[in-house]
Amino acid sequence: MRRKILVAISVLALIMGIGVYPASAHVSMQPKGYTLQAGQSSRIWLSLGHGCTYRTYKYGTSVFVVQVPSAAGKPTPEFHQGFKTSVVASTTVDVNKVPDYYTVTWTAKAKSWAIDDGTFYDFGLKVTWNKTPQKINFPTTQICYTTKADGSKLPLYLNWLITDGSTKPSEETVEWGAAPSITTIP
Repeated sequence: MRRKILVAISVLALIMGIGVYPASAHVSMQPKGYTLQAGQSSRIWLSLGHGCTYRTYKYGTSVFVVQVPSAAGKPTPEFHQGFKTSVVASTTVDVNKVPDYYTVTWTAKAKSWAIDDGTFYDFGLKVTWNKTPQKINFPTTQICYTTKADGSKLPLYLNWLITDGSTKPSEETVEWGAAPSITTIP
């Protein structure tokens, strides 16, 4: 009996266009079972679910950039075949001369390595949480490219940078959304 009810509800949800799927219009943060305990080292993954849209065409992600705040320590990025990786410390520092954040960038070495639109893909980081339990935002940008009429590249941006709950309207080549975040625990 319970199975028939579950099947009926599932069919009704499909007919109504309701799905039990996570939203794909953002970058999500996943610890995949690793610790969120303050003061511990851990691993996290930023998961993208789609590329960029420009004039009804879809484009794959060629560059993935994340700002890792000092509250997560100096990150070690996961290796991805076909991508060049860099870690750059911010020029701003705290009173102990620790960078405020590190910018981690994965760049596709060729167009063939771009992550196709609609493909879920995870970028991993090894981090060390500071000792204070807190919500930590990871401002993230995806960059896709299209070609202009003159043959030059036109970058398209998915900026997952908003940390205050506000919204910002899309522009022709830029979309905005909430930054992924993690909350560490005592």
